[in-house]
Amino acid sequence: MTNGEKIARKLGYMKNKRKSERRVGDGSFLSNRREGTICNAHLVSTRQRKVDQKTQHEHLRVLDGHIRTKKRKTYRLRISNTRGALSFNFRIQNHQMILVETEGSYTNQIAIDSMDVHVGQSYSVLVHAYQPISDYYIVASPTQVDIGNIGTLNGVAVLHYKTSSTPPNGLLPMGPEPLNQDFSVNQAKSIRWNMTTGAARPNPQGSFNIANVTISQTFIFHSSDVLNGNYHRFTVNNVSYLTPKTPLKLADYLKNGAGVYELDAFPVNSTNTKMVQGTFVASGIHKGWDEIIFVNEHSVMNSWHLDGYGFYVVGFGNGEWSPTSRETYNLFDPVVRSTVQVYPQGWSAVYVYLDNPGMWNLRSQILENWYLGQELYIRVHDSDPNPAKERHPPANLLQCGIFDALAPAPAPAPEAVH
Repeated sequence: MTNGEKIARKLGYMKNKRKSERRVGDGSFLSNRREGTICNAHLVSTRQRKVDQKTQHEHLRVLDGHIRTKKRKTYRLRISNTRGALSFNFRIQNHQMILVETEGSYTNQIAIDSMDVHVGQSYSVLVHAYQPISDYYIVASPTQVDIGNIGTLNGVAVLHYKTSSTPPNGLLPMGPEPLNQDFSVNQAKSIRWNMTTGAARPNPQGSFNIANVTISQTFIFHSSDVLNGNYHRFTVNNVSYLTPKTPLKLADYLKNGAGVYELDAFPVNSTNTKMVQGTFVASGIHKGWDEIIFVNEHSVMNSWHLDGYGFYVVGFGNGEWSPTSRETYNLFDPVVRSTVQVYPQGWSAVYVYLDNPGMWNLRSQILENWYLGQELYIRVHDSDPNPAKERHPPANLLQCGIFDALAPAPAPAPEAVH
């Protein structure tokens, strides 16, 4: 039995997110040994030692780019890529990690030497401080991107063992080659749902089997970019999203969208012959199973997020998607998450059960793409007026856009007190 397997067997999964959890998020950090960014990320600091009195779990301390640990203790790290530009590979010198969770789903526990974290994604890993007392490098470096001088973009922190007076030794730990797509895809395919863990529910999280579901809709969304005159635009099926002055949900509630957007005006499984700008709103069938295929026509990574839902990531592939691609889907234990990466010139497929009524944003998590039009909305309508499903707006609902004239006049300003 490997050391990683022993850790996983001993700890199982961690239900309490307060247990020794630290985030790698958005920003930067400074170290007295090295200065840099963790690939558009930072280590959130705690300023003092804390112990959970119920569990006696000690919260990890992070000061000045140093993560302070004790030998023979096991720590849970949460790693997040929230910056909105590049994927990064995360690793700790001479330490193996055990993947246990991603975006609210417990995963099968797998031992990894490094982890590719794509834009918008989060992971929890267990790290066991079992090495000789010393300091060890923590490194995050851009991946799946062609960068000439990759070394200058490494983000570096230090895993510090208590009582250690030995600085990190040797070269920074090497990760996979930055353009090694096979490694990244194979790792993504190995991330699977833990079908037996209970999590925050009375039954195991994998008790619902999606292998036998009936697909109600298939959306195929091609992401690309074009020059529109002198302007650069990103598109979905050759539609660059145009934000209306009137909020979509307000228009939907008051006039079923009339005058603001036209439902299903743009294709959801083919592309326009010419680029257009418009307010892209597609119909989703309430309580139907939707298959969404994201096709990446860019030469760089893309990443997609759907508000309001978690989806089952059932497949990845190269080139164009076709119906025969379904033969490669993992329908036994696909992980449930809210953000999925799409590799250059490739596709990713997800299943989502549309049981949550509303107007839900589907967007690229790459901030440039999103800002320049790579998004749409999925309208999931339930004719049942039961407020338990979707709350009615308040009586003092603010109105704007085309409904601005209907808004009540503001109250007069109070008189000055002399």
